[in-house]
Formats: sequence, C-alpha cells, structure tokens
Amino acid sequence: MLDISLTVSPLVDREGQIVGASKIARDITERKRTERRLTQFTAELEQRVVERTAELVQSENRLRTLAKELNLAEQRERTRLAGELHDYLAQLLVLGRITLGQVKRTGLPPRVEGFVKDTDEALDKALTYCRTLMAELNPPVLQREGLPAGLIWLADDMKRRGLAVTIEIPEAVDMSLPEDRAVLLFQSIRELLINVAKHCAIKTATVRMTIEEGVLCLVVRDENGFDPTASAVPADTLLSSKFGLFSIRERMKALNGRFDIQSAPGQGTTATLVLPLSSTKVSSSESRATASSIGARPNGLERRVQNSQLHQQDTKRIRVLLADDHTLLRQGLLSIVSAYEHLEVAGEASDGVEAVELSQRLCPDVIVMDINMPRMDGIEATRRIKAKQPEIIIIGLSVNQSADIAERMKAAGVTLYLTKESAADALCQAIEAAVREKKNVSDLLPT
Repeated sequence: MLDISLTVSPLVDREGQIVGASKIARDITERKRTERRLTQFTAELEQRVVERTAELVQSENRLRTLAKELNLAEQRERTRLAGELHDYLAQLLVLGRITLGQVKRTGLPPRVEGFVKDTDEALDKALTYCRTLMAELNPPVLQREGLPAGLIWLADDMKRRGLAVTIEIPEAVDMSLPEDRAVLLFQSIRELLINVAKHCAIKTATVRMTIEEGVLCLVVRDENGFDPTASAVPADTLLSSKFGLFSIRERMKALNGRFDIQSAPGQGTTATLVLPLSSTKVSSSESRATASSIGARPNGLERRVQNSQLHQQDTKRIRVLLADDHTLLRQGLLSIVSAYEHLEVAGEASDGVEAVELSQRLCPDVIVMDINMPRMDGIEATRRIKAKQPEIIIIGLSVNQSADIAERMKAAGVTLYLTKESAADALCQAIEAAVREKKNVSDLLPT
C-alpha cells in the first residue's frame, strides 16, 4: 500500500481570478515508513531508559547495602582479631613475664640475670604493642560506654599520629545507638581524622557532636582546605581519599543518613555526618544482658577444691580463689600463690558465674578476679559478690592498662587493681597488704 501526498495549487490569470488548479501527487511511502520506525524506536528507547534506570536504582541500593555489610564484616573481623590477640598472644606474653618474675626471685648469676632482664624488657615491649593493636582493632570503650566515650578515646589515640583533636560533646547525651551504627560513625570519624594526620600540614582537628530533634550530627573540622581538581594533589592520595569519602557517603545513605563535605584552599575542610536517631533507640547495653543467671549450674567446672576445706579452714592461711577464663594464666597465678606457705588456693573459676557461685560455697579470704571473662565479666561478678559477701577482698587483674577499667572495678568493690604481668612481683604482696589492712580496720571496730 502506497502513501501518497497530494498538493493542490490554484491557477490564476492576470486579473487574479482563479481559472484552474494544479495537482501534484508524491509517493511518501518511504517517509511514512521511516516516521513509523522512528516512533517505534523512540518508544523502545524510552522503555529501555525506564528499565535501565530501575536497574541502576537497584544496583545503587545493592551497593549501598554491600557497603554497610562490608563495614560490619570489617568490624566483626576486627573484633575477632582483637579477641585472638587478647585471648592467646597477650596471655602468653603475660605468662612469660610472670614466669620470668618467678625466675628472678630464685637468685641468678649476674650474667644470667642480665639475659633475663633483657628478655623481660622485650616481652614488655611486645605486650605494649599487642595492647595497642587490640585497642586499634576494637576499642573496648566503644562497646562498653558508647560513641561519646569512643570519640574521646579516639582523640587521645590520635596523639600517637601527631594529630591534636578537640572533642565537643554535650554534657548530658541521651543517646543509645545499635552497635552497627555506633561502629559505622566511629570508623567514619576515624578515617577522616587519619586523612588529616596523613595528608594535611596543620595537625589539628575538631569533632563536634550535637543532637537536635532526634537527629545526631557529627562535624569534623580542620584548617586544611583542598581542591580535589588540583593537579598538584598526588593521584594516589586523591584516589584513596575519594574512595574513603565515597565509602562513608554510601554507608551513611544505607542508614538513611547523609554525609557532606565542604573544602576549599585557605578555608579549611568541614565534614558532616547526619543520622536520624528515631529508629535507632535501643535498650540498655547488651553487655549487661549477657550476664547469666547465678542459679544456673555451670558446665565443665575446673576446680581444685578439697571438701575438707569447707569445714576445717586453717585460720593461719589466706585462702585465695582464682577467677580467670584462661587455663594457662590460672596455672601461672596458682604457681605464684602456691609458692607462699601462708597462701592457699581454695578454688578456681573459669568465668564470672563460677566466681560468684564458688565465692558463696568456699567463702575465700581473697578473690583474684580477671576483668574479661565469658558469661559474666569480672566487674559484674565483683559487684554481685560484694553485695552478698562484703568481707571478701577482691583484687582485679587485666591484660589492659586502662584507668577507665580501674575506676569501674574500684566502683564495683575491688580493693586493688593490677595488670597481669605485674602479678609475679606484686600479687602476693598485694594480697598480704589487703588482708593486713582489713585486719587492722576490724581491730579498731568496737566489739
């Protein structure tokens, strides 16, 4: 079938009168066919654009979710590695220092004593480095006390990188974040500060936290402005920075938040993270919820308990209960205590629940309490023991040298807080001093 275009034009004479008409017929079949094809192609193109746009939106959502999952996977791996360092390497280093401490008391030739001293110093440096790695991988304060305390710790940690960080946090912060959100914000702030420490000339920064109308805002400010398009900036620095900023932005979007950064030479850089809190409220810290019921019977108890000791206690000897989830460390502590005739190991507990139970069964004079233990940590165990048996002396031990942990342990009721590597030299003396002080106090009380 042909498509015809008919054009009719009037014919006029000299006076302007129409005297006829001319007709021109043209075959426009090919043009019409082209127009129909163009219309069809346009419709198909629009449909493909709609489909591709939907696919891009889905891909963006998947990438955003993946960024969030990668962040959580990274944190899980950090937690696992920190746990491995704490539960194995740090404990072995501590055990080595405890053993060397016992060796030094045996009386050694001067030359051997020098070797022992050098070895002890090497172990001390290794333990310090191990503690640093554990804190960098998974700061305990972030899990225990939340994001504000974690940021304060981060500011102190940045001093090692030569960066002075000022933290501005409201005095009363009513905020409870799920772990994934707290970790994401903490790691994002950490990445931003590390960028300042690595690439910027002015080694100062400010982190400000505000909470208004259910929205958490974190602002990282430094005086080092930059132009991302400047050719003077090294390509590898730009690439790593852009990738880090892109990662932070996508992770924030995955949590319905946002990340903005403003920077210009001579005007400094301001990075802002905004996260709604309305959907992030949770109950109290999960760490407290992990404490098991005291009435439950523990499985696989490792005890060195003589039944006769329950009824016939030698009042001249100080009875000590050792609570530590690491068997090697308990054995090391046992060897220290057993070396003194007037000290006696009444029993052993491998976690906080066992420590509470055995304290009630054995009524020891002293409990040597590890801080980090499964089922119930040493702080909660101390709190429960002191509530029912305030006369028991509790000495806290930990691999970590932390003023914060020491304060929390003392608030729970410990008499003294020691690091584990100092146990060889100080533990028994601390036990004796605590018992003497308790006896002196009781002698002064009216009968």
